[in-house]
Amino acid sequence: MAKLKPWLILIPLGLATGAGGGAAMGFLKPGGPPAAEALTKLDGRFVTLGALLIPVLLPDGQLTAYVTIEVQLEVDVADEEGATERVPLIIHAVNLRTFQTPLAAGPDGRLPDAGKVRALVAEEAAQVLGKGRVKSVALTRLAPA
Repeated sequence: MAKLKPWLILIPLGLATGAGGGAAMGFLKPGGPPAAEALTKLDGRFVTLGALLIPVLLPDGQLTAYVTIEVQLEVDVADEEGATERVPLIIHAVNLRTFQTPLAAGPDGRLPDAGKVRALVAEEAAQVLGKGRVKSVALTRLAPA
């Protein structure tokens, strides 16, 4: 009879521990992960701004790079048509603001701070559409140009 290797016992123990942990999480958190809950609560429509080329500025105003961003705004169903009609005005406002706002992040300043970009777009969209009309801003792409 072949001698059983001691480390082979760890495989079934690991499988049992993993299965038990997974089952325990199912009992402790019914309803799935929080991300799934958030996705089911969306009751608005998304309006696409398209691809925007924005400059990345250091705090002293020096231009370090350009990046391409794609943004989608979540608005109420009733506001979708009005928001879609005003997309060129939102893009214009974002373009004007990015040339005045330092967005650089990282060690070399060549990539923008995604949080600052989202906040900037949200502020400008609220200016154009009206306060409280933009429910959320989804930054779907941020890439070097």
